[in-house]
Amino acid sequence: MKQQRKRRSSDGSADTRQRLTDSAVALFSENWYEGISIAEICRHSGLSNGVFYCYFRSKEELIKSILEGFLDAVEKRLASITGETVTDRLRMFYELVLTSSREDSAYINIFREGEYRYPEYEKRLKRSYMEAMKLIFRREVTIEEYIFLVGSLRFMLRRPFFSETQITADDLIDAVSGGIYQDPGPWDPQCLNKTLGPAYEDAASADTKTRLLIAGRDLIGEKGYHAVNVYEICRSAGYAVGTFYINFESKEDFFAEVIQFLNRGLRGYISSNLDSGLSRFEQELQGWIIFLQYFTTHVQNYQIVREAEFVIRDAAREYYDTFEQGYVKNLRNLRVANPVLAANFLTGIAHHLGIEYFFSKSIDHTIQTVSELGRLICRGIRME
Repeated sequence: MKQQRKRRSSDGSADTRQRLTDSAVALFSENWYEGISIAEICRHSGLSNGVFYCYFRSKEELIKSILEGFLDAVEKRLASITGETVTDRLRMFYELVLTSSREDSAYINIFREGEYRYPEYEKRLKRSYMEAMKLIFRREVTIEEYIFLVGSLRFMLRRPFFSETQITADDLIDAVSGGIYQDPGPWDPQCLNKTLGPAYEDAASADTKTRLLIAGRDLIGEKGYHAVNVYEICRSAGYAVGTFYINFESKEDFFAEVIQFLNRGLRGYISSNLDSGLSRFEQELQGWIIFLQYFTTHVQNYQIVREAEFVIRDAAREYYDTFEQGYVKNLRNLRVANPVLAANFLTGIAHHLGIEYFFSKSIDHTIQTVSELGRLICRGIRME
C-alpha cells in the first residue's frame, strides 16, 4: 500500500488527492464528521471508493490532513505580522484573522469540530496565537490576556452576528485598548467569594419529559451524542422506548431540547445566585464565577454544548442567541458603542474561560483570573 501511494504521488496524482480533499472539505463543513462516509466523499468527488485508499488510510487521516493544512496556513499568516507599534501589529493581526474567517469559513467550520474531537489541534492553534501575541506585544502574554484578546474574537467569529455585521479591526482595537465597560472605579472583590447551592435538579421528583431530558443530558455528556441511543436513554430514565416518542419526534429533536434544558438550567442558576445589589460590572464577574460553578460538578455537560455546535447548529445558535439577547437587554455603563459586539465579546470571554478552566487546566486561581479579566474589560490592555 505504501509503495502504491508513493507511486501514484510521483505520477502527478496531486489533482486526485486534492479532489478528495476538496470534496471532504465541502461535506465536513456542512455536516458533522460522523455523518459523512468515505463513500459519500468519493461520490462527491466523482471517484471510486478504491481510489480513496490510494491516498488516505482512513477518514480520520483525511480530516487530520485538512486540519494540519489549515493550521499550517494560519501559522504562516500570523508569522507575517509586522508594524512599528503594538497598535499597528495588533490591527494587522485582527485584519488577518477577519479576512481568513470570511475566506476560509469552510475550514473554520471543520476546525470547530476538529478542536473538539482532537484536542491536540486546539493546543497547537492556541500556541500559534500565543506566539502571535508575543510578536505583537514583544513580551509573553498571560492566559487572561489571551482570553481577552483572542478567545473573545474566536467565539465571535462563530456567531451569526459577525457575518451579518461589519465588524472591523478598528472596532476590535477600540474594545481591547479601552475596555468594554466604563471604568467602574473601586469595586469589592468579595463578590467573587460566593457560596453556591446545588446546580442540578432531582430527577426523582421530575415529570416524565424532564426525567428523559436529565437521563439524555447525563448520557450524552458522558459518551457523546453518537454513542448514545434512544433505548439507553429510556432505560436510564426508567421508561419504555414508546414513551420517548410520545415526547420527542426524533433523537435529533431530543438533543435540541437537551440544549434548551441546559440553557434554562444555566440561566436560572446564574439569575437565582446573582447578587442584585452589585453594580453591573460586579455582576458580570460574579456571573462568570457562577457559570464555572454550574459546570464544575458536571463538567461533561459543558461538552454537550460544544458538541451541539457541529451536530445541531441551529440549536447551538439559539443557545447563544438567548445569552446575547439577555446581555443586550441588561448591559449598563458600556464604553463601546455596539451592545451586540459587547454581548458577544463578553460571552466569548466566558466561553474560553470555561475551556481553559475545564479542559486546558491552565487556570489555578479562579478568583485571581476573573479579577484580572475584570480589569481588562473595564480598562483594556496597555498598547505600549
